[in-house]
Amino acid sequence: MKSAPHHRDFTGTPGRSLWPLRYAGTLCSYSWRWQRRRISTWFVTAAVLGVVLSVAAAVQLVVWLGERSLAGQLRSASEMQVFVADGATADQQAALRARLASVPGVSDVTFRSKGEAASRALRDPQLASLAGASEGNPFPASFVLRMRDPGVARQVLRVVSADPAVDPKIPASYTAAQAQRLSAALAAMRFAAVTLDVVALGVGAVVALALLRSEIRARREELRILTLVGVPRLVIRVPLVVQVLSVAVAGSALAVLSLTYIGQHVVPAIDESLPFLRLGDPGNAFGTLAVGTVAASCAALLPCALLVRLPR
Repeated sequence: MKSAPHHRDFTGTPGRSLWPLRYAGTLCSYSWRWQRRRISTWFVTAAVLGVVLSVAAAVQLVVWLGERSLAGQLRSASEMQVFVADGATADQQAALRARLASVPGVSDVTFRSKGEAASRALRDPQLASLAGASEGNPFPASFVLRMRDPGVARQVLRVVSADPAVDPKIPASYTAAQAQRLSAALAAMRFAAVTLDVVALGVGAVVALALLRSEIRARREELRILTLVGVPRLVIRVPLVVQVLSVAVAGSALAVLSLTYIGQHVVPAIDESLPFLRLGDPGNAFGTLAVGTVAASCAALLPCALLVRLPR
């Protein structure tokens, strides 16, 4: 009697287990051949995208640093001092503090004594000479107000007018107008940066879409043959996805190089020419902007490869 044929199990053979890697390698090879035939067009597209992203990233870096500098000035302008008269009694000071705390928009009220004001002046380069040249303590006590909005300063001035505990000569340090200008400048800078980013990504998407359409027109017959032999359309799009992502990464690399140059040369030049606007060290913002540029360009261009129409 003949023995029954043994069933051979191929599930553990190396060839069967490595087919996904081979298939992926074949797709990558095909994608490279697809791109190599029109490499000059790819370079032009990547260069155009790199220039657009470089301009947007550079403006974003300067705006980010300028916003940080202006925000610090805005916080200083949102702090207001109400100076206390030298002859004010403890009850008058307590009543004044209660009135200041009741003003809408005032988040905190703290008392700063004459001694504290003098010690702070000694640490301030602009006030140290005045503190050393004067006999006694020329700095008055004050109530320091933290305001949620610089416009609250006008209401504070109305509340403290004619108050017996307030210094009649210099009642307060009033910087609300400057703070409002800084606030308007911050809003304008944020709007300009967001608008430029949207325009840059839109231009990049249009350029990438033009590249993909030209590639599809050049390979229309090839794509039709692939469709006829049953290749899934998702697989046919793989070269398009690889091409558009490579363009996005190359353009982002040019933008990162421009950010490096701007951070090392342009930002220090702005600090020297505009002493009132200290941009500071761009190192903290550089990494975030670099990653954001790469991610945003890939996210903006990837739908072009997924949505562009293929020939039937």
